[in-house]
Amino acid sequence: MRLALISPKGVAMGTDEENKRTRSIYEQLNHIESLKELMSCPNLPLLAVGALAKDDFDDIVYIDEEIETIPWNTPFDMVAMSFMTQQATRAFELADKFREMGTYLIAGGMHPTNSPEETLQYYDTVFIGEAEITWSEFISDFRKGLPKKTYVNDCEIDMNQVPIPRYDLLNMTKYKTIPIQISRGCPHNCEFCASTKVYGPRYRHKSVERVLQEIEIVKSYKKNPHIYFTDDNMLVNKKMAIRLLDGMKDGGFRWMTHTDISVADHDDVLERLYPSGCRKLVIGFESIVPESLKNIEKWKYRRLDSYGESIAKIQSHGIGVWGTFIVGLDSDDKSVFQRVIDFTMNNHLYGAMISVPTPFPGSRFYSRLEEEGRILTRHWGSYTLWNVVVRPTNMTVQELQDGFEYTLNQIYSKEASLRRMTHFKEIFQTMRR
Repeated sequence: MRLALISPKGVAMGTDEENKRTRSIYEQLNHIESLKELMSCPNLPLLAVGALAKDDFDDIVYIDEEIETIPWNTPFDMVAMSFMTQQATRAFELADKFREMGTYLIAGGMHPTNSPEETLQYYDTVFIGEAEITWSEFISDFRKGLPKKTYVNDCEIDMNQVPIPRYDLLNMTKYKTIPIQISRGCPHNCEFCASTKVYGPRYRHKSVERVLQEIEIVKSYKKNPHIYFTDDNMLVNKKMAIRLLDGMKDGGFRWMTHTDISVADHDDVLERLYPSGCRKLVIGFESIVPESLKNIEKWKYRRLDSYGESIAKIQSHGIGVWGTFIVGLDSDDKSVFQRVIDFTMNNHLYGAMISVPTPFPGSRFYSRLEEEGRILTRHWGSYTLWNVVVRPTNMTVQELQDGFEYTLNQIYSKEASLRRMTHFKEIFQTMRR
């Protein structure tokens, strides 16, 4: 049997008007190489499925629609897709085409887990939650000709039992960044986040030895790789983080990950980041408007006054902080755009990821806005975080869209980019001294 692991397109899947506007915005931005690194990455859940299915199929191929076309003339017995909400529109289009060809279709990942009924309109079987345990049950049923519509995981997966992803299926020359997952689960419960429903709130991680093994496997396929640890909050377990950072010291690769601002409280972690190859941390500040932040996540709200000091401390170790911000939240007025610009520039953030409120299915945010009747579209290809898909409270839809574009243009202007580069040159000169 032949299995195709297909990652659907998630870029330029909005309306024609949205796609045209997005291209226009990003063509004007300066020095966004790091942003491209974050956005150009293989689909790690599919590589994990490839490992689970290794002994069940004679041939397995990985197809990433962002970099290659689907070989429609090649027959596959089964097609598996894992996708997030912004990929769902395209995933459903692909499913219709494969269904006409008689291919058995399975789906999993963030959107199918949170919208299984919708996904079952297009796929034969949907995996809800983590698939490491339910895969063997499915493949056994499939061989008997009795596969179920859904396979629901209700167990907490031991991360050391997760198979090593099939990195050998990748065309490494096509990717700048290679993903590795160390942990699952996040102790925070942000209103807009849907991942807790998939992975749960308890932080679980692989052993240090296992992580180092996966790094070596990636390095065997790609020399001096740039690694993206995809965890929601990689450094939350400080004892484990210190052991891992020591193990990665002088490892011949660079890496980035997500964490929260509390990393600034731990000098023993900060001093190990740069020698281990870390160059960027993505930190979700979410908002610098107090009332907005309080409504999103009270833990972050309590840290708001120390954001600037914490950023300076982290970056003094040679680690660029990528801040993430949502503009247009319910307590935001039109002043939020300039406030985010000023915060980003005054604190010399290495980069900023600006988004508009986007209610992903499965999140508390989606449930609330659906009840309030404020969701403007369920065309999932528009859910890219930069298209306005909900009705804001203190501004019009057009004002939010215009303010979002203005914020990006100011932060990534030539002058702003030069200021950032100059600031980091001074940090590195200080470190060398």
